[in-house]
Amino acid sequence: MNRILNITNLKDAKQELKKIGVSSQGIIVMAPKALNNTIKLTDVHIGAANILKQEMLSIGGDAAVARGVVNGIEKISDVIILGNTDNIKKLIKKLDHQTIFGLPEIKQDLKRFVSQMLQEEVHLIDCSGHKIDLQTTKIMGILNVTPDSFSDGNQYLEEDRALEHAIQMIEDGADIIDIGGESTRPGAEKVTLKTELERVIPIIEKLSHQTDIPISIDTNKAEVAQKAIRSGASIVNDVSALRFDAKMINVLAQYPNVPIILMHMQGKPSNMQKAPFYKDVIEDILLFFKERIEFCIDHGISEERIIIDPGIGFGKRHIDNMIILNKINEFKSLGYPVLLGASRKSFIGKIYDAESQDRLEGSLATTAIAANNKIQIVRVHDVKSHKRFLQTYNSIEEIK
Repeated sequence: MNRILNITNLKDAKQELKKIGVSSQGIIVMAPKALNNTIKLTDVHIGAANILKQEMLSIGGDAAVARGVVNGIEKISDVIILGNTDNIKKLIKKLDHQTIFGLPEIKQDLKRFVSQMLQEEVHLIDCSGHKIDLQTTKIMGILNVTPDSFSDGNQYLEEDRALEHAIQMIEDGADIIDIGGESTRPGAEKVTLKTELERVIPIIEKLSHQTDIPISIDTNKAEVAQKAIRSGASIVNDVSALRFDAKMINVLAQYPNVPIILMHMQGKPSNMQKAPFYKDVIEDILLFFKERIEFCIDHGISEERIIIDPGIGFGKRHIDNMIILNKINEFKSLGYPVLLGASRKSFIGKIYDAESQDRLEGSLATTAIAANNKIQIVRVHDVKSHKRFLQTYNSIEEIK
């Protein structure tokens, strides 16, 4: 999976070079070069790998390949492009007339990565007429209409309280309200279709008449999504990434202006925390998204409708969650808006001892990471605190 690597120190650089099979001497020489913009290309033909290395060297950059590529032993290799943005622009120009070894596809990815590095990409999401400019990080406020959600279960089951809380979040600065009627906490059991509909539809109907901001329905059931859209929802947030209900893709096809949030989860809520394992958590999740995005596009869902969520806490070990947060910028390599949902989650309680309602400081730290990496949406419980944080952060950034 081709992507921009988020390398901030020599230790990171050496680990990434070691992963692709660079010689020990090569790691020593090339690790410092990886502190510039660094792009990883996977499963590259030996011919393309050698061309990329030669061309990068000719323009003052470098390219790391597996030992055995130069002498022809390795036929396929991952390649790490080492250079600044100007080097990569020159490489793209040098590839203009290359038509072999998959180089045209590599060139297109490099063009997209340069655009991301220069922050030229602008995402404007159309939510059934509600347009959201994602140039700065936006806030999705969480409304769980459930008895058993990990943080606020049983607080907003009563319709009037739920509606009051949603309106308060909007007044506090939420850009989107995400409404869910089924808990997806670790070990959660499924609820019936009837129960989920009874929980969410009345709230959506009333809230949609009282606000102009987009309402997101957090569900993996096609019928719930359809009735929610008809009642006023304009985003579907599916923790299964359209895998649990085969009819969900058909519902989305009926509403071409409804975005879909695809979340990564290993397993199901009932078993996702039973020994989750990843060979490379970032690579594995990116490959999952690649397949899910292709599925959407093959079924008529336009690229402009897709948002991705790496799924903090969903089938992840503590170390996996930490790596995702540390490397969150790498998910932007796919070219789609990224949503980060880390608010009050249990990994924070493993960093400092606190129950879910007392994890605001840790949650704000994850929003700081999101804002610093230009992540487009954060899904949070404490809207006012996150709004004030982002207002302060953005005001400081504007001085640059």
